[in-house]
Amino acid sequence: MTEQNGMPLDGRTVVAALVDDSLALMVGVGNALPATIDIYLNSQSDAKVQASIISWRRHDAEPENAYGFVALLPMKNVSARRLKTALFSGAGKPREYRIDSRQQRIEAILSAVADQSGPAFATVIDGLIEALLAGDPDKKRLSKVAALVQSAARSNGFIEVLGGLEEGDVYIQGWSSGFPTGRTRVIAMEESPVLAELTSADFQRDDLGDEASGVTGLLLGNKPINPKKLKRVYFRGRETWYSIEVYQHRVLVAPPDVPAHIRSVLDRVRAPEKILHTLKMAAHRFDGRDTVSELDRPVRIGIDFSLLIEGSGILISGWMLDPDRAVENVSLRVGGEVVRIDDHWTRQSRADVTDAFANDPMFSAMNPARNNHGFLVFCPLEATPPSDQATYLELGIRDAFPAYCPLNPTRASARQALSRVLPSLDPRSVTASNSIERQFGPMLQSMTAQRPYAVDIHDIGDFDENAPVTLVVGVDDTINDIGVTIALLGLDSATRHLPIVIAGPVESFDQVGSEILRLAAFYKLNTRIVFAEGVEDYCDALEVGVDATSSETVGLVSAHILPRDDGWFDQLLAAYSKRGSKVLVSPTILFEDDSVRWAGTWINSNANGGQYLSDRYVGYPCAVLADAEPSEVSAGTLECCILPRKAFKDSNGFTRGYIGPGEKSLDLALKLRMAGTPSYWIPDVEVLGSEQSISTAPAWEELSNRLDRWAFDRRWSLVVSNLRSHNNAVD
Repeated sequence: MTEQNGMPLDGRTVVAALVDDSLALMVGVGNALPATIDIYLNSQSDAKVQASIISWRRHDAEPENAYGFVALLPMKNVSARRLKTALFSGAGKPREYRIDSRQQRIEAILSAVADQSGPAFATVIDGLIEALLAGDPDKKRLSKVAALVQSAARSNGFIEVLGGLEEGDVYIQGWSSGFPTGRTRVIAMEESPVLAELTSADFQRDDLGDEASGVTGLLLGNKPINPKKLKRVYFRGRETWYSIEVYQHRVLVAPPDVPAHIRSVLDRVRAPEKILHTLKMAAHRFDGRDTVSELDRPVRIGIDFSLLIEGSGILISGWMLDPDRAVENVSLRVGGEVVRIDDHWTRQSRADVTDAFANDPMFSAMNPARNNHGFLVFCPLEATPPSDQATYLELGIRDAFPAYCPLNPTRASARQALSRVLPSLDPRSVTASNSIERQFGPMLQSMTAQRPYAVDIHDIGDFDENAPVTLVVGVDDTINDIGVTIALLGLDSATRHLPIVIAGPVESFDQVGSEILRLAAFYKLNTRIVFAEGVEDYCDALEVGVDATSSETVGLVSAHILPRDDGWFDQLLAAYSKRGSKVLVSPTILFEDDSVRWAGTWINSNANGGQYLSDRYVGYPCAVLADAEPSEVSAGTLECCILPRKAFKDSNGFTRGYIGPGEKSLDLALKLRMAGTPSYWIPDVEVLGSEQSISTAPAWEELSNRLDRWAFDRRWSLVVSNLRSHNNAVD
């Protein structure tokens, strides 16, 4: 006999349906079967699968069909549409079944199983759920499991209080009967089912009597669970599956308040020691307060500043007193991210901290000669956290619960952060070298800061953005008198009729913008003034300026460069055209005393046979260049050059991750060379240029240069060692 719909009862036929793309379900009747058996599909020896079997005894059935079964078959590399037969090779004589070709939904098949299995259906469903949950079920399979659980689960209590913790788990509190204590795998239902682990305990509630008890626990899903959307939790009780519903008028607790709610029930909790310890740890998580200062042992911490570096991480400067060495670890916590910091921070001498606690009885054991309390550390983050994200230090303390120090990071660029730190360091100290290697260098390497961009544009005269050649002037925030540059460009017959883009930081241009516009109009220049955000040096300004034109060829000039003679641009342009307009051409740059500032970047060899880049002739009188001829060099300078705009854009502009413009320019010149745009130096063309610094502190220039060189070497040392030298004159 075979039922028209649902479950075949003839012992020769099975009905099959796909659970998902990798799993099928078969239902039929037959002899007693083991929990797992081999099934050969379509009678083919190479189409063998190992199936899980859930079976039950059928009453009043003939002996050869005394058992009903549900088989779960993995369908890897097997197409369900071509299945005709299934040979069950379990204990006893193998039996071959014809696979019914009728398309039936799993729900309909299981409804027929329920009719046939009667009281045994709860056991069948339970076994089926456990089999489906084995391993790591995907979203589609988990949805099927949730549907099965829902059909079998009984309501058993309510969740009355819940709230999410910063680490991603969800605290639940309510009541139930027979709720599991310990660690249990459960299914949390929000918009879709989530497989989760529940660490739970019960506690006495006088309002419930003997039939139920209070429950409390931590729910951690294999993906984040939103407490606002949580509807119920399915769990396996002693007899079957149950559900505990989220009460309609539940209390939703903010993350900082959750630990207090856990503490309020801890003295009534009944649970094994490991579970109780987990709940106690949750009760002592960060709740927004500084708890280090409340410690009754000699541990204190202070923060000088914490700076959030966009697209990179957090730079922290502070101090920690721990004469008894009770602190086992210190970590930065930002949402779900945890970065241990005490294993790589840079220690600093802080005699002021020693003096401040010298008369504190709690710190009487402190060695007054030991001042190494300060620390400086960079903590990389996967993503820039939102401004309202709780950020704090967690101190793991021996034989005690963790203590916390809240942080309030200030957003800053890498350059702003370093301009605050570097001037305070002694360039000769080990601390300075250690900070570059372990803190500042990695900070620059991991930086993915947003590129500068234009926020306002003003055109003067007849500016043609599609002209064959455009001159781009990059202005930084240290320029004193941009008017001199504009005047010299207006007086030079070679540049007077060119389209000129002047780009710079909106903060500086806001003060001198009207003067720029006035002078550009006075000299009748065809000028585009670009006000930009995110400009920290002339390289950033040049990049914004290049974006403001569509010319095939662009001349790039820092505003710190002043032409020495008329016709300089025409000479560079002629050299550029002579070389097919597919090169970067730069002039000689002199200091105001006529000594050489830049005359080509060349490859030199060291004593070990290695290669390195060197700016030749720097500091020499310009007379040493009297007989120099145009030469291909290893790298030109973007501070003053002519190059194809397409080559600039194809190289993705300047690399973020440098403090000063020197290595930024060199980095791009090498990128251009690697992409097929060589550099040429034209010694006869001379311009004047002064070096600028954003800080007058003696340590800034030396340490920022060392840091940029460190960053450059990490990117380019291997490439440079294999570059072919270009130290020959080229006609």
